[in-house]
Amino acid sequence: MNRTIELRNADGLEITTRSGSLVVIAEDGRVDVEVDGLDEQAKRRQIWREKGRLHIRSGRGSNALTVKCPPATNILAGSDSGSVELRGDFGDVKLKSGSSKISVDSARSAEVKTRDGKIKVSRTHGRVSAGTISGAIEVEQARSARAASVSGKIKMKQIIGSAEAMSVSGKIEIASDGAGDISAATVSGAIKVRIPKDRAPEIKCHRKSGSLDVDCLEGNDLKITVATVSGAIKVGTH
Repeated sequence: MNRTIELRNADGLEITTRSGSLVVIAEDGRVDVEVDGLDEQAKRRQIWREKGRLHIRSGRGSNALTVKCPPATNILAGSDSGSVELRGDFGDVKLKSGSSKISVDSARSAEVKTRDGKIKVSRTHGRVSAGTISGAIEVEQARSARAASVSGKIKMKQIIGSAEAMSVSGKIEIASDGAGDISAATVSGAIKVRIPKDRAPEIKCHRKSGSLDVDCLEGNDLKITVATVSGAIKVGTH
């Protein structure tokens, strides 16, 4: 079932699903909200307004839900086990999934958590905070970023400001523009940090075993702190 609803100055959308996938699309020129995948036989309400937000809830457990909304809409969304995908440019987003992947095209800021699924954030104008137990985390571009994983790989491709990454056994890779401090810590995973050639960092490395390779001039432009028990450490330029 498909429904179209006016936002009427609502402070964003709050969307919940069970095991079905959720896709939210920010469409240029759109001023209302279109919802596809609602259950015609549902006995409980699926759309309502509460505490300044427009709430959307899927009907049956495995129903896929597609929501179209205006650009820059704030999104709070969660799924018990289905995937969550945001396409387009959003405002502040907070996303959660029990065991499936989460992806974000573009947002003002993003807070993303999943237990086992992969997390991918392509771009934020502000801060990214991402956490998972065993899934990989990838942040392509952000003003600043913080990521934590138990066993999944963490990769940050272009961080303008500060970057912080923590993992038990997953590999960590951080590429920074050099405008903020960098911190990375693992127990057994390797750590690789890259900064621009014209930046000279203050580097602090803590390790018990594993190789250490530092290939950049040291100074006080920013601080790089890396720590591992047995993983290899490499700090260089790009």
